[in-house]
Amino acid sequence: MILSEFIKETDKNQMIKDLLKHYKVESVKWKYKSMKDYAHFNVDKGILELSSRYKKLKDSQVKGFLITMIHEIRHAMDSKKYGWRKFKEMWEYEANMISQGNVRGKTEPYGDNPYEIEAEEFGQKNWKQWYNKFKKQNLI
Repeated sequence: MILSEFIKETDKNQMIKDLLKHYKVESVKWKYKSMKDYAHFNVDKGILELSSRYKKLKDSQVKGFLITMIHEIRHAMDSKKYGWRKFKEMWEYEANMISQGNVRGKTEPYGDNPYEIEAEEFGQKNWKQWYNKFKKQNLI
């Protein structure tokens, strides 16, 4: 591992810690895992899974990384608010209603799920403020 990758990984870890702390889900455990996406919140385990493919982020990847992290943190916040079992039930109920054709105009159990829409909007709404904050801290 070259030094610049180490520094970038350390900076990325600091960003994750800052985000979790700010949104009051700092008790969420996180680990690196081989996966395509930047991150995924595993509601069954209460673990934020981070992609090991992105040890070092390119400038063009920072926006997507921040949106995804904030999106997944929103799921962690909901899991904390409702309890993970209840949140999983609520998410799956909406997905099932959509897949069974019970929600007019909605056909995608994931993409049309109100919890996914809410999390994505949360990520889109908040990424820029974090980008600016992390830029000032020389983390990106």
